[in-house]
Amino acid sequence: MQNDTPKLLADLMDAGSTLMVGSPVSGQMEFRPLTVARIDGDDIQILLDTRETWVAELPDGTEVQVTMSDDRHNTWVWLRGTASRTTNPVLIDELWNPFAAAYFDEGRDTEGIAVLRIDVADGRYWSTAAGRLGALVSMIKAKLGRPEQAGQHGAITTS
Repeated sequence: MQNDTPKLLADLMDAGSTLMVGSPVSGQMEFRPLTVARIDGDDIQILLDTRETWVAELPDGTEVQVTMSDDRHNTWVWLRGTASRTTNPVLIDELWNPFAAAYFDEGRDTEGIAVLRIDVADGRYWSTAAGRLGALVSMIKAKLGRPEQAGQHGAITTS
């Protein structure tokens, strides 16, 4: 694998990507799947239902861990960042989409909608050629002693 090829967050995920977001709940790290609404620089924005019980233990400034496994593109990501929430209706309207409408029972009028912002501090990614065939080719290249052609990994650049 090529070593330490930095990538921007927006090059690795986009709106609709499913992340596993971990935050402290009752003193232990607990992960849950959340869907990206938008990537804005180093900021991941997710529509959130504040009525969920775990959200009460997620005050602004909480450090969170994020992972993503995207088998369609053979990309894997680990991130560390800081969480904050906003109930800014203009931002919620900007992020609103048909998928969000399916998740929130009363649509845009559902009580408790907020935007979870994860300000990414750092992270790592790993990727190989897309698809099963691409992954197989990458494994063969690595086995034949050409790991520099087997894929990429590196830091997530934050700017």
